Amino acid sequence: MRALGHKRAINNPFWICDLKHLVALIAVSLLGSFSAISAVAGERSEMLDIVYYEGADFSDEKHRLDLILPTDQAPRATLLWIHGGAWAFGDRKDDMELARAFAREGIAVANMSYRLSRGDWRGEEFSSTGVQHPEHIEDVARAFAWLHENASEYGLEVDELFVGGFSAGGHLSALLAMDDRYLRAHGLSVSEIRGALPVAGGYDLEDYYTAIAEGLGEDIAIGHVLGVFGPREGLREASPLTYLDQAEIPMLVLTEGQTADYTRVFEDAVTAQDKSSLIQFSYYDDETHASLLASLSLETSPARSEMIAFIDSVLATDRVD
Repeated sequence: MRALGHKRAINNPFWICDLKHLVALIAVSLLGSFSAISAVAGERSEMLDIVYYEGADFSDEKHRLDLILPTDQAPRATLLWIHGGAWAFGDRKDDMELARAFAREGIAVANMSYRLSRGDWRGEEFSSTGVQHPEHIEDVARAFAWLHENASEYGLEVDELFVGGFSAGGHLSALLAMDDRYLRAHGLSVSEIRGALPVAGGYDLEDYYTAIAEGLGEDIAIGHVLGVFGPREGLREASPLTYLDQAEIPMLVLTEGQTADYTRVFEDAVTAQDKSSLIQFSYYDDETHASLLASLSLETSPARSEMIAFIDSVLATDRVD
């Protein structure tokens, strides 16, 4: 834990990445959906394109997840993983190598997609339609509820379910673990989550909006942030930080140099509320937003090792219901 003062980030909002890489991610997401198939690849078993929700607003492309299991050992935990992309771009397929890296180390990964917001604030070539909050987090809750209900079918322990994600997925994983309403809609509670691992996310959306407006202009802040979350007065309700006083789930929050200021806002509040034993922070200041994500898929990854060590430490403690 580092006691660091808050300095608002205005030059590197966490949705910024190399444009060519972003376009590649979007192209992958447009390849379409597939029938669920099972494959064994090396030391893992892969069940792809599983439908986790079939309600009235079903998206054949986005209401699916890929389940990546280790095959040389029983998984000691399962991680529901939520991809990044500014809530407007990306897909579960972008993080397949990340999921495989965790599986090689004995952690099953349910790599999910969710419906996206409009992205035309980045340019007219991007979609001018999409969902708004709370549809993204409702999809995350649906995926977790599916995992909770079907865990045993895949040899997973229902008491060993974690949630994590990168960037926008970091925000969504923290929100699921801190605001009970979304799991309550499925007859569950946050106590069903064993631990949370948000990476390089945003936790105070009012602060994030202000940083974007100051650094990139009010039009971008309106198009991007309010395009995702609706009227500005709703930003507090969509912020994980708002629910800190009721936090009960162990959490490891990781970040990199470009977006560290968004995490420090969260850390300052955690310290002020004396919850540092529950919510831990780790900074990879020499990494960029893109490089930290890429590192999680490498054969050797200090950040992934830290995440797995956190999972193991939580599993070694008695569950509090």
